[in-house]
Amino acid sequence: MTATAHALVAGAIAAHFGNPVYALPIALTTHFVMDSIPHWDFGTNWRNRPKTQTGIYAIAETVFGIALAIALFHTSVALPLLVATIVVSLLPDWLEAPWYIFYAKTNKHGLPVRASFLEKFSYAFYKIPNIFHTKAPFPLGIFTQVATVGFFVTLLH
Repeated sequence: MTATAHALVAGAIAAHFGNPVYALPIALTTHFVMDSIPHWDFGTNWRNRPKTQTGIYAIAETVFGIALAIALFHTSVALPLLVATIVVSLLPDWLEAPWYIFYAKTNKHGLPVRASFLEKFSYAFYKIPNIFHTKAPFPLGIFTQVATVGFFVTLLH
């Protein structure tokens, strides 16, 4: 899912529960549930474009998603809880970034035989969350995200 989708659902979670004891673990869990729904995001087909381009798209979209979630939910919940819930919901994707930035190559689909500890560690944070990812082509994968966000926001409203 895009960061915007995760941030919007996290905002709804924070506003609904209003308590970090519930909101934070639910936001983290919901990240993996959402990623299991077929979707498109800026990481889809990253091997077909320069890393810099994918990175710029991802950062811009993340900033947009966080800003949108804060704009929509800041009157319904304390700002520190809202921001914390959004951050926790995005954390699994952020933990994948070191592998992508430092080690991933277009023609590389796993670890080399003599990978360093840091490469193995970052690969684990890349690979384990990807167990949940289910990709869909554009634009179908955008429609599934809109429906998913709509479902969760409606459920939590």
